[in-house]
Amino acid sequence: MSTQTEEMKSLENLSGKKGVSIMKNLKEVFPDLGDLATKLHKELYERDVLDLKQQEIITLSILIAQGNTESALKFHINAALHAGLTKEEIFEIILHAAPYTGFPRAINAVYSAHEIFVENGLVE
Repeated sequence: MSTQTEEMKSLENLSGKKGVSIMKNLKEVFPDLGDLATKLHKELYERDVLDLKQQEIITLSILIAQGNTESALKFHINAALHAGLTKEEIFEIILHAAPYTGFPRAINAVYSAHEIFVENGLVE
């Protein structure tokens, strides 16, 4: 199996077909950045010290704290669902982050999460 195929399989394990689609779109727009991001995901998320749920909790927390990360946040909310986090757990992460990151960032995260939940049929 080629390295690119392995990287896409790894990405699919992390984020499902939606994540693969997002990464393929990035590769079409800017192949070098798409390749780098795909390699990074494979290297980082295939480590076995933390499970995927734990990794996604950390990633979501950091993205919420950074703010202005809606694209990456949506990707990782989808990945978090794929890793087994529930809608309620994701909202709880956002709520827990609010006093530390600020309400505007938490509110943006809520709207990003809601959009992904709608796309995944979790809310109307």
